[in-house]
Formats: sequence, structure tokens, C-alpha cells
Amino acid sequence: MQAHAWCDYSYPWQTLITHWKLGQQPGLARHLAGWMQQAPDIAQAVAQAELLVPIPLSSERLRTRGYNPAAQLVQHLGAACHKQLLTTLVRTRDTPTQRGLTRAQRLRNLRQAFAVPQAHLAAIAGRHILLVDDVMTTGATFASASQCLLQAGAGSVSVLCLARTA
Repeated sequence: MQAHAWCDYSYPWQTLITHWKLGQQPGLARHLAGWMQQAPDIAQAVAQAELLVPIPLSSERLRTRGYNPAAQLVQHLGAACHKQLLTTLVRTRDTPTQRGLTRAQRLRNLRQAFAVPQAHLAAIAGRHILLVDDVMTTGATFASASQCLLQAGAGSVSVLCLARTA
């Protein structure tokens, strides 16, 4: 699994990202996605992908936040390079927050947390998917979601996040 991150999740980016995610500032996504696209490795990863797929939020978190930060990034990344956004990955259950968990605990927490609906199987069959999330800590979310997409028939999966914890 090839992973790309735009920045480290540290000052000053951590403050901006937290404000965007938790401060109800969805308008920042356009700027963040624009900055991401200026990084050559990210621009190349987006260009090589056939489909852009955001990591879905649990229904509880989506209700609380009102929007999915990863879906916002995908929307702006895709629009800029005319890539198809596909919300083909769904959460099968609400999972407890990952904050503070070890990698092993995160993997257990995410076991069978994602699915690809039957109606979307043909759309991902054999395709190269770029899976997008806002912040990557241990990679457990990406690992679980990638495994789900590959088992559902995706040809390959690369991952992209706005920030990665150190």
C-alpha cells in the first residue's frame, strides 16, 4: 500500500486541521485540497488514480459534525483534476473513537467496519483507487478500508491523507 501525506500533524497544521474538523469550518477544505495538489507526489497519486474514495465517517460522527472531512477533500481534489468521486465504501457499524488506541487496538476496533455495497462492485472492479482521509496515525483505518476494497475487487489501492502524526 503506497501512502502519501501532505504534512505532519504538528504545529501550525494541527491547529488549522483541528479547527477545520471540529470547529465547523468546512470551507477550509477547498484551501487544504489546493495546497495538497501543489505537492508533486500527491498530484501524481491523484493523476494515477481512477477513482477517489473518502474514508466514511460513522453515522454518529457524521450527525455530530455535519460533514465528512475526507469527503470534502475528495470533492475538491477530484473537481480540480476531473476525477470521479465514489462514495462506495460504507461503515457497517459505528466504531468507538480511535483516539488514544494502539495500532493493535485500532485494528481490532475496525475489524469488519467497512463494506462495499453490492451495487458498487462493478464500479471498482479492477480499478486503481486512491483512498483519502484527513489524518493518519497508525494506518489502521487505511489498512482495514484497503483490505475491504481489495476483497471487493479493486485492482489496487493507494492512500492519501492531509496529515500524518509523527
